[in-house]
Amino acid sequence: MPYSRICVAAALQRYLDITPIAARIRDLARNLALADNARVWVLSVEAPVELLPDVETMAEKLARFAEPLVADGIEVETVLREGRPNREIAAFVEDSGIDLLIIGSHSKRGALDVGLGGTASALMRDLETTVIMVRPTEEEQNRARELMIPKYPVVFPYG
Repeated sequence: MPYSRICVAAALQRYLDITPIAARIRDLARNLALADNARVWVLSVEAPVELLPDVETMAEKLARFAEPLVADGIEVETVLREGRPNREIAAFVEDSGIDLLIIGSHSKRGALDVGLGGTASALMRDLETTVIMVRPTEEEQNRARELMIPKYPVVFPYG
């Protein structure tokens, strides 16, 4: 089945740079978009917290994340939302008629989240849209930990 409206939901806020798993889900979307001549929405959800001064803004990071897709001639729209990622992503997917959502799973905050992560688990459960979940390798997880913003707030609205 060809997809025409692909959404890449990437967790970018709590990292100093684009993580390997985020790059991998972007590259998967790229390959599918080129094969199906699909549009791509790159979505990230930020929490209303002040992090580090003089760090790239989320809008800047989102645009940089989308640059390789644009360079390949893919029609791309970046979307930045604020709130609880599982709710914001689900609402965007449903409201925008997305037919394929690509997400990464990286979180292990609680016993129920160990397998998927809170946001991934909720989206897999709640959406009727096709969802591709990409699990990070151990190396990707280690690199993501290295990129995490120091002293990132423990209470974060994911999940």
